[in-house]
Amino acid sequence: MTIGDVARRAGVATSAVRYYERLGLLTADARRSGQRRYRTETLRRLVFIGMLQDAGLSLEDIAGILNAADAAEWKVIGRVRLNALDDEITRLQRARNVLALALNCRYDHPATDCQVMGAEIDRRLALSSGGGELLEEGASASP
Repeated sequence: MTIGDVARRAGVATSAVRYYERLGLLTADARRSGQRRYRTETLRRLVFIGMLQDAGLSLEDIAGILNAADAAEWKVIGRVRLNALDDEITRLQRARNVLALALNCRYDHPATDCQVMGAEIDRRLALSSGGGELLEEGASASP
């Protein structure tokens, strides 16, 4: 396959294929009449690179996975990213829950009128102050 064929089938630009070659992530399998030629295995590797990018891995991490000496080496990289994804999912779920609570509030404004949101605001303030007393209405925090 030509570089155009491989790029089209993988859904990337030909410049990306050339860039991955410069980084050592891919290699052309042969040249015919001055054109790079690629085998199906290289196309599959290119698609795999895209899958890893979709998972949020950097090109440096992808190189580490592709060039790993053994499974233990690439699995370390995969576990680190999986843990980061789990942390991000947890953060996004919390954000979603807050927004859902606010949208379900029956009052005019969730920050000032909603008891459920008010309780969550108070809980977060208590956590951020080390579990100290909540401010009384009208009181101000000292600088």
